[in-house]
Amino acid sequence: MLSKKIVVNCDHGLHARVAMQVSRKSSGLDSQVTICKGCEKADGCSVLQLLLLGAEKGTELELIVNGGDEEKNLADLSDLFAEGSGI
Repeated sequence: MLSKKIVVNCDHGLHARVAMQVSRKSSGLDSQVTICKGCEKADGCSVLQLLLLGAEKGTELELIVNGGDEEKNLADLSDLFAEGSGI
């Protein structure tokens, strides 16, 4: 299991369009993806769970990747957030 902390930078937070992109990316990986906001957890494949985190601008999230090629998959997800997917 690997994890990495990121900060939501988009003015609109983790909104629907971004949640869809994260879900699509997570669904295509051979790892289980969990995104945490404090004690709240969301399955990276579930748009609804991601939205329910209510991650606004400035919120710190933790990406957790378990199984499969963890290093590559964590890097791919981190890149998705870093490349201006609204985060």
